[in-house]
Amino acid sequence: MLRQILNFTVQNKNFLMLITAIIYILGVFAYFTNLSIFLCCIISVLGIIGISRNFISPKLVIFWIFVFYFGFINCTFQIKNSDKLYEKAPFTGEIEGQVVSIPNSNFADRTKFFFQTKEGKTLVTVSSKSEDFSNLKIGNYYKISGKLRTPFEAINPSQFDYGKYLRNFNTFTVFYAENNDVKFLQAPMEFKWKFWQSLNDTRDRILNSHKKYLKSPNLEILGGIVFGDDAVAPPDDIKTAFINSGLLHILAASGMNVAFIYGFWFFFLRRLFKVPFKITVTTGMLVIILYAMMTGLGASVIRATIMILFILAGKLIDRDTHSIALLSLVAMLMLIYNPAYINDVGFQLSFLVTFGLLVSSSLLAHTGNKIVGFIKDTVFIPLIAQFWVAPLQMFYFNTFSLYSLFANIAIVIFLPLISFGGFISSILCVCKPISNITC
Repeated sequence: MLRQILNFTVQNKNFLMLITAIIYILGVFAYFTNLSIFLCCIISVLGIIGISRNFISPKLVIFWIFVFYFGFINCTFQIKNSDKLYEKAPFTGEIEGQVVSIPNSNFADRTKFFFQTKEGKTLVTVSSKSEDFSNLKIGNYYKISGKLRTPFEAINPSQFDYGKYLRNFNTFTVFYAENNDVKFLQAPMEFKWKFWQSLNDTRDRILNSHKKYLKSPNLEILGGIVFGDDAVAPPDDIKTAFINSGLLHILAASGMNVAFIYGFWFFFLRRLFKVPFKITVTTGMLVIILYAMMTGLGASVIRATIMILFILAGKLIDRDTHSIALLSLVAMLMLIYNPAYINDVGFQLSFLVTFGLLVSSSLLAHTGNKIVGFIKDTVFIPLIAQFWVAPLQMFYFNTFSLYSLFANIAIVIFLPLISFGGFISSILCVCKPISNITC
């Protein structure tokens, strides 16, 4: 029986990709845990047994062992344990550098952003009674006076470890300042940062147009649905309510958002204006990339963007993609680029839920009756997603609400309507003469 399973694995290239990705993930996981020696021994012993019993070809075993150790070694080169700022903390004084993330926060009287200096990267929190942070923009250089500290560490197993979270971004310190202590510095800005800033200015202009007619927290909720909470953070109490009800995924830019954006683009160009297929797909890929950059490039939206780009690239050359193999490949690529993604809750939830929906696709197969198919999607998609996400939700958030399934089913009808209205309104808001009419 075992031999038959292994033979199927070797012969099925798609399943082979999944196993390869899992082994690479184990290599990354080994680096971040105290199980590195144990996992190294297990992988090596299983490989030796597989070769000695002729279960698997020696070449494949050697390849998998190489993949495991490559994942481990890649982490050792990319992951830092400290920087010069960490060595200076605690410290009170000035730092100079560049804002390298979208200034954002769950609180109206403060904003947070990653700040790159010559000595390392830190997370800056700027407070202001006026609640106006328009002077802070991604890409700009500033001199900031304040206090440099090390983040708090978890002291019990269930507590959120802020220091560990920041290490995922190669950040080991936090810096606190008042808005009055932030001074703009004239410095040449690279083209990529000018581009980032123009995208974020566009998003801010869209939000400011809606701000005239939507008050908090409705504005942040709509902004989270359209752009994700990495770009538009809802108030802390609202986010907690969404977590408790199992609806946090609404506020996280993900595959649904990316699919909506491309779907709108394809419909208007292909269906209404009869633009050639390849031009529609190519320009649609560019639009998706721009949208992903406007969201702040969270792990879930990166996953969705890369997957749909691969699928669309396959359409251009008349090649189909296997969903699970593609998901495995994207996971490997993201972890090769940044192994710390494995500690990101958004990364874990996004891949786990997507994998669960893919392996359960047989339950979602449509019958000839569209009404029956709609009802199946309405019930089974939230049910499958909640089943796969439940362990992580209980582990990270210490909560799981029994009514979350019913809440997710209840929003199925409304969420597409709200998303459609939000996306269309956002697109039209780019044109100032009609932005007020649109909102």
